[in-house]
Amino acid sequence: MVVLNNYICLTSLIRQAILMKIASHAVILDDQKIVAFSFALLLKRECGIDLVQSFSQGSEFLQFLRAFGKRYLFVFLDYYLPNENGLSLLTEIRRINGDAKVIFLTGATAPVVISSILQYRPEGILSKSCELSEVLACFEAIKKKEVYICEEFERILSTHGKKIKTFTTREIEVLQYFSEGYSVAETASKTFLSPHTVVAHRRKMMAKADCQTIGQMLKYAREHNLI
Repeated sequence: MVVLNNYICLTSLIRQAILMKIASHAVILDDQKIVAFSFALLLKRECGIDLVQSFSQGSEFLQFLRAFGKRYLFVFLDYYLPNENGLSLLTEIRRINGDAKVIFLTGATAPVVISSILQYRPEGILSKSCELSEVLACFEAIKKKEVYICEEFERILSTHGKKIKTFTTREIEVLQYFSEGYSVAETASKTFLSPHTVVAHRRKMMAKADCQTIGQMLKYAREHNLI
């Protein structure tokens, strides 16, 4: 029965992907379902997107993306997701579909988070509190092959300037495991890294944040909404 249900689910995803190939399309990954639903309506009614699919789980989203294939697609991605962050999916999205245009739609406002997202060069980054005009402006910027940053995030970045630290996807992933109580060895197993590499990541993070202990590092991460 489980196998049958999984097959039906995958078949449904493939059918949805095939349907979406015939029109302008977008995909939303956000575990806040009401946010995803509302934004999907906005994309259809105000932005001229014909078909919008939304997901709350990264695994289902990636299944859909593989079924969809290498076609032009707008991907709206939150930074905060269950058991991971949107940055950890960005490389996989680009590997699966190099034509996907990735826009972070997030409630994150910490300068270190915004700066860390931007170092991976998404096509755009929008605040969940932004105006419709900024969503439309983001689409226009993407057409011109420009990176769009919403006004709120521009202000945050300009206020903090060069003082902002940035962290890599791998560093944030390692930090997430540490925050859940995993040891170096356990984190190495989870991330398919050597313990030596995990320790090196920890050392680099602590140097960036000017922390002396992992406890201080975790406090810094929580205060800056990295995890």
